[in-house]
Amino acid sequence: MRHNGRTPIKASAMRPEHLSLRDGQPRMAVCPDCQTWHRLVRSMIRPHRDGVDVPMSSERRYLGEKPSGGRRCPGSAQRIDIDITPDQWSEKLLMAEITAVGRRTSRPIRKPRPQASPAPIQMPAATRTLRDQLAEHLQNDCHRCRAGRCACAIELRQRIRRTAQLAAAPATPIYGQLRTAFREHRAFCTACETGALCDTGGKLAARMTDIARDHLPRTA
Repeated sequence: MRHNGRTPIKASAMRPEHLSLRDGQPRMAVCPDCQTWHRLVRSMIRPHRDGVDVPMSSERRYLGEKPSGGRRCPGSAQRIDIDITPDQWSEKLLMAEITAVGRRTSRPIRKPRPQASPAPIQMPAATRTLRDQLAEHLQNDCHRCRAGRCACAIELRQRIRRTAQLAAAPATPIYGQLRTAFREHRAFCTACETGALCDTGGKLAARMTDIARDHLPRTA
């Protein structure tokens, strides 16, 4: 095999990832023309074809069938001057990989901004009693609250959330009628005025609770 007449390429001038000088393995290099890997035979790139079709001609150069794969690549038989040792090549390959990793820009992951809790003046008046109870509980310096495991504070916050959702949710016509009937009943019922609901008041309250549960999202 004769070389292609081009100036030999020094291995030290090639990109380390375009060369393979591993011990115990055949030496290989990337063809400078077609950018494909090929073995080195006597420090020259093994002849190969680049897949480019050649125009048909009447001149027949082959006795048998025409070889497939297109024309002979001009990079065939390119001489590679191995002027570095396998250890030097491995070191250059490692430095190239480290440089490539350092140049990669990591895309920042934007965290969603936490929604600010509404101001007390923006919260519905229906939650005022529950908010007062929660504030009074927190002022008692509860050691469970400091640890974040206070069941009383968790329950109060859940009740405040459900009450606020109920106040903000559009009331259904049935719920509005039941609420009006419940208010009128309590205004004239002596048993309900004492705090304990009578049978009729209890049924109205239970019906309103069922409707509220059906129209409110589940809260943990």
